[in-house]
Amino acid sequence: MAETLSSLLLRLRGGCDEEAWREFVALYEPFLLSHARSRGLADEDARDVVQNIFTSLLRSMTNFELDPSKGRFRTWLWRVCQNAIADWARRRGREQAAEAAWRERLLTLEGQPESEPDAEWDTACRRRILEFSVQAIRQKTDPRTWACFERHVLQARCGAEVAAELGMNVSAVYANASRVLSRIRRFCEEYTEEVRDDPER
Repeated sequence: MAETLSSLLLRLRGGCDEEAWREFVALYEPFLLSHARSRGLADEDARDVVQNIFTSLLRSMTNFELDPSKGRFRTWLWRVCQNAIADWARRRGREQAAEAAWRERLLTLEGQPESEPDAEWDTACRRRILEFSVQAIRQKTDPRTWACFERHVLQARCGAEVAAELGMNVSAVYANASRVLSRIRRFCEEYTEEVRDDPER
């Protein structure tokens, strides 16, 4: 399936959709904080860096144009994050040896700045999008319907067992679980710039 700009990013481009911005922050703030901490920043420093990232994004997202030939949104976001961390390191005025070590970490073996995030960044980004989507759909789903999904899909329990516990027929369990799964998949598409048939991408 062709890559497309997500609905959330399209809503942010106008610059006046406050609800879209709140969703964007709720989605990406935990992910960016975790990434900054994984790079050695203390919690307070990580929060300062992430605040600077959002300030930068707020300015740039109103006119944001994703060029699929140049990469995914999460790659662009990774670059913004790397730049913000590097700016933080410079402002901290670390000793020359520490600065050199930091620069070396940001360079590939060929001595060129990294242009792509590593697999860990991509995996963590996709995981956060899925986690956010599951939480949102759970809040909007009838508890019995959610129980079908949780027990049959998340816990991998057989449909007959779940049906007996919930007092419904097996086909209803399958239908409810499938319906919730479809809603989660559609919701995930709202928060990612590429929509693919391959779940591993």
